[in-house]
Amino acid sequence: MKKITGWTTWSLAAVLTVSGIGITGEVQAANSVSYTASTGYSSTQGSNNWHYQQKSGTTYTDLTYQSAASRWDANGTYPWVSSNAQHPGNQADAVRTWVAPASGKVTITGTVQKGSAEGDGITATIMKDTTSLWTQTIQTTTAVQPTGVTNIPVQQGTAIHFIVNRVGSISFDHTLWNPTIVFTPGAYVPDDHSLSILDFGAVAGDSQPDDAAIKAAIQQAKVEGKDVYVPAGNFELSNILTVDGVTLKGENKAQTILTSTNPDQGSIDLIGSSPAIRNLTHVYSSVSERDGTNAKNSISVKNATNFVVDNINVQKASTAGIYVTDSVGGTITNNTVQNTQADGIHMTGDSSDITVQYNTVKQVGDDTIAVVSYGKSDKSDGDKGQTNNIRILNNDVGYDSNARGISVVGGRDVRIESNHIERTQMAGIYIATETGPDGDYNTQPVDSVTINNNVVDRTALKPDGGHADMLVYAGYTAINDVTFNDNISSNATKYSAGVWGRSTPQIGTVTFNNTTIINPKDPNQVYNFTKGTVYWNGVQVYPTNAATQQ
Repeated sequence: MKKITGWTTWSLAAVLTVSGIGITGEVQAANSVSYTASTGYSSTQGSNNWHYQQKSGTTYTDLTYQSAASRWDANGTYPWVSSNAQHPGNQADAVRTWVAPASGKVTITGTVQKGSAEGDGITATIMKDTTSLWTQTIQTTTAVQPTGVTNIPVQQGTAIHFIVNRVGSISFDHTLWNPTIVFTPGAYVPDDHSLSILDFGAVAGDSQPDDAAIKAAIQQAKVEGKDVYVPAGNFELSNILTVDGVTLKGENKAQTILTSTNPDQGSIDLIGSSPAIRNLTHVYSSVSERDGTNAKNSISVKNATNFVVDNINVQKASTAGIYVTDSVGGTITNNTVQNTQADGIHMTGDSSDITVQYNTVKQVGDDTIAVVSYGKSDKSDGDKGQTNNIRILNNDVGYDSNARGISVVGGRDVRIESNHIERTQMAGIYIATETGPDGDYNTQPVDSVTINNNVVDRTALKPDGGHADMLVYAGYTAINDVTFNDNISSNATKYSAGVWGRSTPQIGTVTFNNTTIINPKDPNQVYNFTKGTVYWNGVQVYPTNAATQQ
């Protein structure tokens, strides 16, 4: 690297080696490369990222190089493109194309003017792939500077087309146009469907709240039908952030961080139709007392439809990590949730049609993944119905979490499949109905739950917890139609399976098929069944006189 007053220069090879792109150009400023048409002109298509083409309709085809004339043309006729000029044909436009070597931003300079005052003029256009950035009809030799072509985001392979089209006749349509593209590479820039929070005033790492900038970006994105892009960096939130019907996405969850500085008002709320949050970390700088307040969640999905929570790293929350209520249709996928004071992932409020898949949940203060259906009580608004049609698949959870692994406490039509549950204080898989102390909450019945191909390892660790690895418990309302298929219980601290509850609530049929027991605490007493009609590998084992025997 060599320093020159006012500038820092690099070789382009050093700038773009990571992209594996062999090109040449003049470095202008920190990581910026200048491509001028005449300087990069070549007899080889694609050299210095420039191409020479004709356009008919929406189709671009390469021209042929004519060494005698030192220009590209259509086999000796119009249109043609030279080092600093273009001329359209009757059937096709003259096009000079630059192709982006990597993701970044471009700024375009260089005037356009007719080579002759005669003729009926030309139309000059700059296009980014299929999007028009600028167009103007030019009928004099006065130079025209294209406008609105600064800081244009591009991805690797994006084409910038400089097009000259005839107005009527092609006579005297020789057009002088020697554009320069200043390209600033970046690891990622927003695509055409995104607005960056930087453009609305957000500044990473300045220890100042970025709420206003992010909210403004969300509002504008909703108007334009675009996503909101949060680049790499640490941005601060001082209050609840509402994502209403748009996608909020980061570069990735390792580099894009949203930090909530208010432990009591830090939730990112997803509402409306098709809201989404992707590819970032949300962390609280501190937590406060756990009191069930949803404003203290990390992410709250409320009254939303077709929502997405994907590839988010949740770090700390005074209440839940990802909380869903009164929402229909959604996916919670590829997330990491840890160090929350309540459940890792919690679905309630008659929510339905949700898939929870490929998440890691560890070291949370309560259940790792919970389906809950509250009923009427003296502290609730009334009976909202059962949370239903939930699929909990391929998750890896537990790891010193303080309560149950995967739980259904009131709900119907739930499938729990191919999960790994390890090191929880209470049951690894818990299917139950409950009532709170002094009736402060009551839950609805459980109907139609299927539990397939899960591994439950070293759960129910609490010495006085009294739970089994896989437990069905009726504590308030009825439970019916619960089926366990092909599950593994490993290193049980008490029982591998249990079905019990209070005297009044009914438990219907509970079935355990093909359960594998590895290293049980007592090989002669792997289950304990005291309620319901229970089948073990096709045999009814409760009610019997030997309900605690395999």
